[in-house]
Amino acid sequence: MPDNLVRVYRPDGSLQCGLGRGRTLKEDQQVLSALGGHVLSAEKRTIPVRVPQVCGAPTGRTNTYVIKAKEWELILRSFVGPAGFAEWTYDAPTTGVFKYDGTLQCGLGQEIPLAEMTQELVDAGVSIISSHKSSDGLMHIQLCGALTGQINVYEIATPDLYKALQLGFAPLASIPASAATGASLRDGLPVPWPFPW
Repeated sequence: MPDNLVRVYRPDGSLQCGLGRGRTLKEDQQVLSALGGHVLSAEKRTIPVRVPQVCGAPTGRTNTYVIKAKEWELILRSFVGPAGFAEWTYDAPTTGVFKYDGTLQCGLGQEIPLAEMTQELVDAGVSIISSHKSSDGLMHIQLCGALTGQINVYEIATPDLYKALQLGFAPLASIPASAATGASLRDGLPVPWPFPW
């Protein structure tokens, strides 16, 4: 896909065992358009990572849309935010994952170094391309013992994503250019797995 375009997705709301109503491409496109994303193409896709088979759990089916990368950047920075949309990273050869580093406010908690988490991934057979320390870019309550928001970020081979998830890592919704240099992840916040809400 050209650098000036990005594919974004939103789980369609369908649940296993026929529970929940899956939204149409048109329904989610209206939401994306209201956020400022002018859809160039739309397609139903399934997240290519195993979702546990449990009645009432999400099916993994999503509505995906190709929009301009500049529009996506504006949506991420907007007051409303991405409204449950995230960047579709599953076509790329690499993907980003993160885990909180264990630090807590007021000097509580013990920091887990990058090297220690790296070894955890390597021992599980995950191919690591790069790693760096960063922040989740979120506001945290000012309270002793609360999260600091400091995270260890790894760029890994996309086929190894499921292995990393099994270790408690979560994927980044997107990996902005600034993240590759270790800057703040404000332009592409990490989000809970497997769905961006």
